[in-house]
Amino acid sequence: MLDSMRKPAFVVALIVIFLTVLVELGSMAVLPTSNTSALQAPPTPGKAIPALPLLDGLVFYVTLIMGIALLVPERLQSKIEGIVRIIVSVLLLLACIKVVFVDIGLLILMVTLLMSPPFGTIAYFAVWSNFDTGGARIALSLLMTLKIIFAVCLVVAHQGFLKMKGFVLIIITSIVANLVIAFLQGLVPGFLVSITDDIAAIIVCILAIIWAVVYLIAGIVSVVKVIV
Repeated sequence: MLDSMRKPAFVVALIVIFLTVLVELGSMAVLPTSNTSALQAPPTPGKAIPALPLLDGLVFYVTLIMGIALLVPERLQSKIEGIVRIIVSVLLLLACIKVVFVDIGLLILMVTLLMSPPFGTIAYFAVWSNFDTGGARIALSLLMTLKIIFAVCLVVAHQGFLKMKGFVLIIITSIVANLVIAFLQGLVPGFLVSITDDIAAIIVCILAIIWAVVYLIAGIVSVVKVIV
């Protein structure tokens, strides 16, 4: 498949998924931070969009490995790919677990304050009621556009990508994650979006954990085959 691949289209796909991850990481810098004084009632930064790199970073990694295969001899790649896959999967798992615990703690805090009138509710509204839904909607639209372009470029590069079930499924998972975030952010009134956004972040992390485990197992199997 690599020999018959339309390399320019594949390179564009690789660049687009890299830009997607950069946009997701950049959302943490662009959106306001929670360090701002609560008295100023800043728009609370989203948790879900900054969690997307945990999933889309894995998509970029898989795509990058395919790109490296165009340059590195298959025999050499097979020897190191399993080890690299294990390292990446373990690091991703650790990052996801940390984020999940932080987000669950935040979710419990927000719900507890909201349900503890009057002072707890006042504190919740002062810090988390002003969610920047407009900015999040723009970011999600941009990310969805980039992901669609990425998928189209892959098909243009080679239709054989459609037969790679695991790769197709993780791309679909990435797109579904976008839709889940958009749905949960639009499901409730504005003052509750911080809560549903945090739930969306937890869901994204769980999806990333599932795929990290899948690739960890695949990496272990690959290393065992090389050793044996």
